[in-house]
Amino acid sequence: MRCETVTIGGLVDEALGAGIGSGASVVLAVDGSPIVDHHAGTVRRWDAPGVASTTEHPPVGPSTRFDLASVTKPIVAAALLAELTDRGLDASLPAAELLPEFREPALRTVRIAELLSHTAGFAPEWHDREADPGAGRFRAGARPVAPGGTGHRYSCVGFIWAGLAAEALAGAPLDAVVRDRVLEPLGMRDTGFRPHPGLRGRIAATEWQPGRGLVHGEVHDETAAALGGVSGNAGLFGTAADLLRFAEALRTGGTGGPGLAPAVIEALTTPVALPDDPGFRQALGPRLDEPWMRGLGPATAGHTGFTGTAFATEPGGRRSLVVLLNRVHPTRESEAIHAFRARVARAAGR
Repeated sequence: MRCETVTIGGLVDEALGAGIGSGASVVLAVDGSPIVDHHAGTVRRWDAPGVASTTEHPPVGPSTRFDLASVTKPIVAAALLAELTDRGLDASLPAAELLPEFREPALRTVRIAELLSHTAGFAPEWHDREADPGAGRFRAGARPVAPGGTGHRYSCVGFIWAGLAAEALAGAPLDAVVRDRVLEPLGMRDTGFRPHPGLRGRIAATEWQPGRGLVHGEVHDETAAALGGVSGNAGLFGTAADLLRFAEALRTGGTGGPGLAPAVIEALTTPVALPDDPGFRQALGPRLDEPWMRGLGPATAGHTGFTGTAFATEPGGRRSLVVLLNRVHPTRESEAIHAFRARVARAAGR
């Protein structure tokens, strides 16, 4: 065990030394027990590209929250699936049953499952970045760019709609739905949308963006920011320990007690039929056996986030891995995170 700790810790330290962000938290659990719990670096190193921060910032530790970016998606999927399950429904429900916009001809056949599996035909991004906290412009303008069911197209737009569907079904704001359905049942007490400004010293900074400056303590994703910081595609901040709890729920399959219902976890870890081959399998929310996570084990589920975050677990197996870096700090140019994640997963699998 000690050898693995040194190996993974060394990979983390090497990545930070190469400038892949300013700080990192990596946790590996085997049979539910963390055997690697490595935190390194600081929450902030830069005030702008090439401008080192003149203020001393706290070191990254177990309580450091990272902007989870698209790791938000499987958690939102879990919340929506939990709402459906509680009502005796499932993801085959037409989205038009919840969202009046989907009663238009181009959207009438879209099912919740297609939103959660990136097969509803929506574009990858919503490029209107002006403030739209009520999602009025999004609701009026976000329409498919291809027929549903004709291809797997990774789509933040589809997951924004999934978040709106969760709100409609629950009759509550998305942050409350995620809190009540996922975060509190799993004990993820250091995870949530729109963290309080007083927590800034415990949050890893992200990118310097024109018009926003150095983004620190606010959501990095421009679309989620325009929608008010709470969105189905991004917006959650959380710790490695909290994300490990979510990964472990997927690994163990749920118990029917406090936590996620087994039917929800089954939907989150079972591959759906895809009209094409994206190079991995897709569940309702998580990806399965994506190339970077294959070193962890023969059957994996997880997700990555643009800011440098990721988790992977072995449903029914032994291992869960969380890798959090603020790799976009202070800019997004580096792509070294991809090789780094794969190396950590291989080390964890050993």
